[in-house]
Amino acid sequence: MANVANCKKCGTLFLQTSNRIDVCDKCFEEQNKMLSEINTFVMMYPEDTVSLDMILEKFNLSIDEFETLFAAGKFVKIAQKVTMKCAKCGKIVPLAGKTNMLCSSCTKKLQNEI
Repeated sequence: MANVANCKKCGTLFLQTSNRIDVCDKCFEEQNKMLSEINTFVMMYPEDTVSLDMILEKFNLSIDEFETLFAAGKFVKIAQKVTMKCAKCGKIVPLAGKTNMLCSSCTKKLQNEI
């Protein structure tokens, strides 16, 4: 039996499915359209790399929204061309191969602290 929930994006009520538990159909479609536009923009970008900050600004995307999509594996196709600032030290690093928003040095330091 499906549960009813509020969409975390727009607040409307919707029936949750096993594929989608947090956003309604309309927001899901909008998200897919935006992901397609981001992928196209990055792949067509004339430089070798494009900064995450540029993507966030161009597509009016918050870092929290990006991190959620990133964690869900939505940027695998473009990760080779995207660079980001380490959330801890600010160093510019490639997004490819990352599982979090930290550079390898800060990740190692954090692991050693644990």
